[in-house]
Amino acid sequence: MRIRNKLLILYFGILFVFMVSSAYATSFQNGDFSSDFTGWSGEIVDINFTSTTVDPASSDYFNIVSYNNQAQISVDGTYWCNTLYQDFDMDTIGNGWNMKLSFWIKWAPTDSTYDGLSATLSDQNGQYFVNLLSGISNSSLLSGTNVTVDITSFAQDHGGEQAELAFTLYDWDFNTSDLLNVDNIILTKTPATPVPEPSMVLLLASGLCGLGFLRKK
Repeated sequence: MRIRNKLLILYFGILFVFMVSSAYATSFQNGDFSSDFTGWSGEIVDINFTSTTVDPASSDYFNIVSYNNQAQISVDGTYWCNTLYQDFDMDTIGNGWNMKLSFWIKWAPTDSTYDGLSATLSDQNGQYFVNLLSGISNSSLLSGTNVTVDITSFAQDHGGEQAELAFTLYDWDFNTSDLLNVDNIILTKTPATPVPEPSMVLLLASGLCGLGFLRKK
């Protein structure tokens, strides 16, 4: 009996490690825009540098591309710097945990020399910014690219606080058919402990079945 009990404890202990070693989503919401612009806000800036907060679901400068649920930001001669953003509670992470932010983005400017874009993660006071497009080439942005950024340091410093994720499109040449599409925005935290391979899971399952057989005997 004692041997079988010890084996059960061992197997369930290993299974527990496997379960807590999976990736966990943070409190960020609707990153795939399947619920339209739920959770998101918009800001538009006119030629006089006056900013206005808007509901992106009812603004002409923010749209959902219907065939693939991508969020799209546009500009014109009146509102030349427009931002889609979400304020959310940043999850805390313990020692040994990592956090990453990933998303897909595509930029379609009239002139990539004069026009611009940004993707940033900032703290609640707007004092600490992470440039999420650092090292991403214009050619990648123009063709559309997946971006993954390690934001572990940010999460360690600002976990439990409100953070803001923002995507901004701006136009300097006033030739305004510029577009910025974003999609598949995901925040995940993972432990440093490696996740067991599928073969290990099968082995554990087989072991549990074997323990059941022993019990019957």
